[in-house]
Amino acid sequence: MVGWHFPELGKLVQDHQAFAKVVKVTGIKQNAANVDLSEIHKSNLKQRSQLFDYLKNRVTALAPNLTCLLVGARLISHVGSLVSLAKAPASTVQILGAEKALFRALKTKKDTPKYGLIYHAQLTTRASAKLKEKV
Repeated sequence: MVGWHFPELGKLVQDHQAFAKVVKVTGIKQNAANVDLSEIHKSNLKQRSQLFDYLKNRVTALAPNLTCLLVGARLISHVGSLVSLAKAPASTVQILGAEKALFRALKTKKDTPKYGLIYHAQLTTRASAKLKEKV
């Protein structure tokens, strides 16, 4: 029912519990424009950042090699399959995750992005500025 009156809500709110809270707060469609959702948004951001920090610390402490595996899993998830990732050229793999920036740069005829998901890998974040492109 909400999809008829607010179709973009599904894309804006990915979490099912947050979606239910937003639907409960907005109520009927006449009230949707006057509702303040800042409290729901703040609590979700706070919980998400706390959970991310906790998981990052635990994974780094328990299995440091797994963090590299997580970058690989993100790449495979982004492409869709391991076969698609294997068939992709290196230049495409390098900018996976930066598609918005790439198309914006092509449209405005600016410099294209150099990095995507790989940039946030542990190996590249530790490298010096000179070596980041080579790593």
